[in-house]
Amino acid sequence: MARSGTEQSQKGLWRIATASDVGRVRAQNEDSFAVLDSRHLHGVYDFGLIVADGMGGRNAGEVASRAAVEAVSQAILNNAGSVDEQALLSFAVEAAHIAIQQRAEESPLYEGMGTTLVIVLVKSDRLWVAHVGDSRAYLVRHGDLVALTEDHTFVAEQVRTGGMSLEQARHSRFRHMLTRAVGTGADYTPDIRSMTLQAGDAILLCTDGLTNMVSDEEIAQLLRRYRSRPERACQSLVAAANAGGGQDNITVLLAIDFRDARGSLTDDEDLQTVSELPTERDPFRRAKRLVRRVKPATAGLALLVVLAVAAVLWGSRSVPRSQPTELPPPPPVPDLAQVKYASPQVLLSKPLRGAPLVLDAEGYLYAMTEQGRILRISPDGKIMMTSSQPFTTALSPDLKPDMVYFATDPQGNLYVCDRANRRVVKYRPDGQLLGTVGEGKLKRPAAIAVGQDGSVYVVDAGKLTVIRVLTQGAGDAAQPNR
Repeated sequence: MARSGTEQSQKGLWRIATASDVGRVRAQNEDSFAVLDSRHLHGVYDFGLIVADGMGGRNAGEVASRAAVEAVSQAILNNAGSVDEQALLSFAVEAAHIAIQQRAEESPLYEGMGTTLVIVLVKSDRLWVAHVGDSRAYLVRHGDLVALTEDHTFVAEQVRTGGMSLEQARHSRFRHMLTRAVGTGADYTPDIRSMTLQAGDAILLCTDGLTNMVSDEEIAQLLRRYRSRPERACQSLVAAANAGGGQDNITVLLAIDFRDARGSLTDDEDLQTVSELPTERDPFRRAKRLVRRVKPATAGLALLVVLAVAAVLWGSRSVPRSQPTELPPPPPVPDLAQVKYASPQVLLSKPLRGAPLVLDAEGYLYAMTEQGRILRISPDGKIMMTSSQPFTTALSPDLKPDMVYFATDPQGNLYVCDRANRRVVKYRPDGQLLGTVGEGKLKRPAAIAVGQDGSVYVVDAGKLTVIRVLTQGAGDAAQPNR
C-alpha cells in the first residue's frame, strides 16, 4: 500500500510532499521516513527530512529502518541549537547505530540487520545533508538534477576509482553490495556536507527503489513537469518506478521552495499553489487600528501615566549603588615548562607488549610480555608474579596490543578482558586463576574498571553499553549502566 502526504513549513516558503510504496516484488515495505517541521525543531531549523532503507531477514529491515528514523528524530529534536550541524548529524547517525544494535540483541531474527540513512536539515538559505549507504539526496535547481550524495556501494567506489565503467556498474551483480551501513558491523561513518540554497530550489530524498528503476534524466523531467505540485510529483515518481519493474520499495520526499513561484516556474499545467501561500501581514496593522479606537481623554491619561513612570525611573539613576565586592585574585598558573623530572629509571628490560600498564594501590605494575603472559612488577623492578599460561587474547592475531585491558581491585586481584572467550578473567596477586566475570553475558569486553566495593565495570563494545557486575550478595549479577 502506498503512503503519501503534503506538508507546509511554518514560514510558508517550502512545500513538502512524501510518498512511499512497497513496489511490485517485495511483500513488505522496509523503508521508513520522517518530516520534522519548524515547530518540532523549536524554530532552530525550518525543517528536517529523514529517509532509511532497511535490510535484513524476515521483518528485520523494517525494524532497523524504523529504529533508525526514530533515533535520528529524537537526537535532532533533543539537541537542535545546542551543537553545530556537523556534530548534530554525526551524533544522530551514532544514535541510530546504537538503537539498531540494541534492537538486534532482543532477538536472533534481528542479528545482522541494518539500514541506509540520509538526513537533510534546512535553515534559511543553508542546507546540511548526511548520508550512509545508497539512499540519495538531490538538489533541483533551474530544472537540473544535482546529486548531493555519493553511493556507498562496491560498484560506486569502483566507478569513482576508474576500476569500472558506469555501464558495467549498472549491470554488475555486486551493485547492491553496501560498503557502509548503519547498525551492522560495517563502517557507518556518514558523509556530511553543506551548501547555500537559492530561491526556487527543490530537495529530493529517495531510496534506491526509485533510482534503480528510473534514470536521473527521467526524474528531472517529472520534477520539471510537476514543479508547482510536489505531491503530484512524488506520486508520478513512484508510478514511474513501478512502471519500470518495481523491484524494490520506493520512498520519495520532496521539498520545494516557492519564493520564486510567480516568476520562474515553468509547469506544463496551471500553477495552483500560489494562492495557498500566506501573504505577509503588516506588523503595525493592529497598533494602527487600536490608535484609531482610543478616545482623546483616555489618551491624555495614558500619557500622564507614562510621564510619571519615566520620572521614577530617571530618579532611580541618581541613587548611589554599592560597589561590588572585589574577589581575591586567582592563584597563579604554574609554568609547566619549568617543571623538572628526575632521570628515568628502567624497571624492566624484558620485551613487553604495548598493552596499557596498570598500577595498583600498593604501587605494583601489571604488564604483558610478548608471549602473552601477565607480569606483576614491584616498585623496584622485581617480577613478583607470572601467569602460568599465556593469556589467550594476547595471542589473538585479530587484536592489537593496546586493545588488551587490565584492572585491579583493592585486594590486588587482577582482572583482564578476555575478548576471545567473551569474558573477564580474574587472577590472584600470586598468579592463580580465581575464575571469570560476566561469563555468558558479555559480547565483546573492552575497557574495564573495578570499584572500591569490588564491583566490576566493563565496556561491552559488542552491545554498546556498560555492564556492572556486583560482588556476591550485593544485588543483581549484572546491570546495564546507560
